[in-house]
Amino acid sequence: MRENFLRLDESRIVCQAIPATPEDLDWIFQLEIDAYSAQHAVARLTLEMWYGCNPDGFSILTINGQKIGHLTIIPLHAKVVESFEQGTILEQDLKADSLYTSAEKQLIKNLYVESIIIDSHDGRSTLPIKAFTRLAHDFVPLMKRICEPANLENIYALAASGRGASFMKRLGFDEVQSRQQRADNRKLFVAKFGVLQTNILELYNRRLRLGQAFLPVL
Repeated sequence: MRENFLRLDESRIVCQAIPATPEDLDWIFQLEIDAYSAQHAVARLTLEMWYGCNPDGFSILTINGQKIGHLTIIPLHAKVVESFEQGTILEQDLKADSLYTSAEKQLIKNLYVESIIIDSHDGRSTLPIKAFTRLAHDFVPLMKRICEPANLENIYALAASGRGASFMKRLGFDEVQSRQQRADNRKLFVAKFGVLQTNILELYNRRLRLGQAFLPVL
């Protein structure tokens, strides 16, 4: 299967996770505002700065060519990981030099999943669930776009809701225990890449067996 090409043969629905372009950043920004509120959405200029440093983790999710969501993952530089864990450097504080560039792919050991959003204008639908199912199936190829999975150690994520936090725990994420209260009052989670890979595969296989939705918007 060609990388990033996701086919749902049973319903003739073609899902893709395609690299985002600079022109997509406005749409991504608005999607985050709608999903998280202006307070928690990453600033538009910050998205542009991250993209300029390393665009490899910016993906647009489509169904039959129509944009339905986005996935943004950024590679954390080793020098900011501890401060990011402890909350002394927050999401909006991550600058260009807080990330590894595309040319430094071999050095990447820690990723931060900034956002996963699937937008369904028709309300709850099986189509976004199928798109997420295929993303789970192609989890490793998506990681390969950003880094060398063999070198990857940790994946971080912030929970946007209680439901998101519960789901991340099911995947194998643990809450990071900071020495002090985080300034953003949000819970940061971390998972070992190997654990996450195993659990995502298990949930993917369960989804195929049961035909049930298993992945909420985080």
